[in-house]
Amino acid sequence: MTPPHHDPAASRRGTADQPRGTPPRRRSWLIAALVSLGLIGGAGAIGLLADPEPAERTSAPAQPQSPPPQPPPARTSSSPPPTTSSARQPAAPAPAAELVVVRIVDGDTLDVRGDGRVLPGDTTARVRLIAVDAPEAGACHGAEATARLAALLPPGSALRAERDVDLKDPYDRYLLYVWNDKNVFVNESLVRTGHAEAVLFPPNDARWAALSKAEAVAREADAGLWSACAAPAAPPAVPSEPEPVPGNPAGLPPGPAPGPDLDCGDLDGPVWVGSYDPHRLDRDGDGVGCESG
Repeated sequence: MTPPHHDPAASRRGTADQPRGTPPRRRSWLIAALVSLGLIGGAGAIGLLADPEPAERTSAPAQPQSPPPQPPPARTSSSPPPTTSSARQPAAPAPAAELVVVRIVDGDTLDVRGDGRVLPGDTTARVRLIAVDAPEAGACHGAEATARLAALLPPGSALRAERDVDLKDPYDRYLLYVWNDKNVFVNESLVRTGHAEAVLFPPNDARWAALSKAEAVAREADAGLWSACAAPAAPPAVPSEPEPVPGNPAGLPPGPAPGPDLDCGDLDGPVWVGSYDPHRLDRDGDGVGCESG
């Protein structure tokens, strides 16, 4: 047998055609690994394209859903109707009626339109100031006393009144303490300025302390009638029974009995008082009171 012929050139060519450095098996493993990595990377890229914000959706906490709004309950016939703010406000009270001065009679007496509380409503009543005795018209300081009362209580002005135990005297006059619209206590003011004396007629004595103190101040200062009239007569003691009146030559009605002070304006005409004149109606001492009407 002839041995094969060895061709050195062919050996060199075969060696030159084979790649150098990496064996064939290792090269196949690397190729497979790269293909696998490519497949994995492609799948991740597809996932990112399909869901671009996965981290935000998974990390954000789920928000609770608010319940749907409920319709208001239907109002039944027994339910009260809704009220507005104006309906909730209390109605303003009607203005209260006022006592109003109608006319000044003299220094301690006046006519007043009633308010339906202290005095009858919508009528004119004669009011006598409690515990106050002003001089008669025509007597010493009488005109000044009347003018002073008119200044304190001008006709048409409002006043506030307070009663005491007895509301009326025997002559149907209302006995009141009075304050004017400037809150001046009129009874006390007349006495303090010397336009009237303080005279107590029980049982109406609720304000007697203030009135008697006011008279003491007026006397000390010689105010009003305490200086203008030489000797103002002190009110006489009131006896339980009037003294007998001497004969009445003029045939006049007898004068009023002792009690709450009366003025000539409270009487219908002249009266016979004789020597006993508890209300000081006889200015000239002839036994006839209120001769001038």
